[in-house]
Amino acid sequence: MTHPTLTFKRSYLALRRALEDTVKPFGFTGGQFDVLQLLMQEPEIEHRELQRRLAVTSPSLTNVLDVLERQGHVVRRTSDTDSRAKAIGITSAARQVCYSDAFCDAGDRLVEQMYHGFTDEERRQFESLLARVERNLDKAGK
Repeated sequence: MTHPTLTFKRSYLALRRALEDTVKPFGFTGGQFDVLQLLMQEPEIEHRELQRRLAVTSPSLTNVLDVLERQGHVVRRTSDTDSRAKAIGITSAARQVCYSDAFCDAGDRLVEQMYHGFTDEERRQFESLLARVERNLDKAGK
């Protein structure tokens, strides 16, 4: 019997590969898309908060942001709440790509592939259980 942590890891890696394949035609990497996905939900996030949410090191995030900034997808500015911190914002150019019909269709196809063979109830239950695992692990880490 496979250990559950290995099952989660393999599922996560399969998702990352599928995500990379999905966003590559749009000029993004999976890591860049992770940043943009959070910024589509919140128009601006401080660098260290973005780093925390993505669970990446500061240099790794900086490298991703450097590329996204050169491509015109994000802007960095001094935070309103802390002059020592940088706030990251999404640009209208990035929104145009990320909300395009082609991009949304590609994302829908990825989700459809991910849940192939699931009923709507199984999908809801899976997402609920996965959120519960996340909460359990977050509690254990504190």
